[in-house]
Amino acid sequence: MYGDKDINKRETAEENLKKSEANLRTIFENTDTAYVLFNTDFIIVSFNTLAQKYSEEQNNQTLEVNRSVKDYFSAERWLFVKDTLDRVAKGETAKYELSFTQPDGSVKWFDVRWLNVKNNDNQNWGFILANKEITESKLAALERERITTDLIQHNQDLEQFTYIISHNLRAPVANIIGLSDMLREPDLDLDSKIDVLDRVSRSIKTIDMVIQDLNHILQSRAMVNEKKETVYFDDLLEAIKTSIQNIIANEHVHFNCSFDEADSIFAIRSYLYSIFYNLISNSIKYRQTGVSPIISIQSRKLQDKIELRFKDNGKGIDLEKNSGQLFGLYKRFDTTMEGKGMGLFMVKTQVEALGGTIKIKSTLGEGTEFLILLPI
Repeated sequence: MYGDKDINKRETAEENLKKSEANLRTIFENTDTAYVLFNTDFIIVSFNTLAQKYSEEQNNQTLEVNRSVKDYFSAERWLFVKDTLDRVAKGETAKYELSFTQPDGSVKWFDVRWLNVKNNDNQNWGFILANKEITESKLAALERERITTDLIQHNQDLEQFTYIISHNLRAPVANIIGLSDMLREPDLDLDSKIDVLDRVSRSIKTIDMVIQDLNHILQSRAMVNEKKETVYFDDLLEAIKTSIQNIIANEHVHFNCSFDEADSIFAIRSYLYSIFYNLISNSIKYRQTGVSPIISIQSRKLQDKIELRFKDNGKGIDLEKNSGQLFGLYKRFDTTMEGKGMGLFMVKTQVEALGGTIKIKSTLGEGTEFLILLPI
């Protein structure tokens, strides 16, 4: 038989336990992190209100106690989750960020952590999924990153323009100054004056060409504020084929293109048109003598990017010799062909303006491949 003191102690202990559980539940429900607790058989034991809210918003599913957590993931995603849990059970830390696109087109970001729960014998009892929304801080970080990238790009632009002014403008200006001094010579005959004036005219045209190019580049930069739209790669390619159909026919150009995996992208149409046009034109221009150009364009959808590969069977480029200047303004690597060296510079400029990157693979005599990654 229990005495009154024992009964009172037991009641007090039970009351303290209830208070402790109530306090824990209060904390559990008022945190800014969603929690789901499940055992080693992946059966849900408990979750807080915020976890229920996120599950309904992002997965359109209601969390239920005694239901397998596996039911809330696709088969493909569960393979990743199961591998993560196996690593967490061995003592590893699992933490990463996820983003979800909302119906209105906005994006929410979450910080996801997987935690191991052990019993008093230090044995694995289960797991906790902790999910915290970090949209505000993530967008702020992305904005800082964008500003930093823009500042770096603007600095590179200034360096590029400074180089153009000091080299491509300074030379013709110096020519004009020297030629003007020659015109002042009293004993200069008529034929010499005509020759000098002709050279002055050529120098002025060179200056005008450089200024037009700079203006074209600046206009291209400003176009980044153009309205974005869904651009279908097939439509873009057909428009370019139509615009250069005579060249395609005369040079017997063959296209091997596949856009099945990613048929479109939400971007600035004029930029994409320019990128496609310049790369296709380069492949035709720098074809191998006696070989019909074959141009392959493939698209592939990655997790958060679209990959575009442009490959040809042309002359190729000596990358060991020219890789450092490949995308520079007025840089040319085949002086047997006409051109100003603007094409690849504009391609890189527009790819980066779209938030993407461009890389090149090439071997002399074996063709060239450009790899472009653009954000979805």
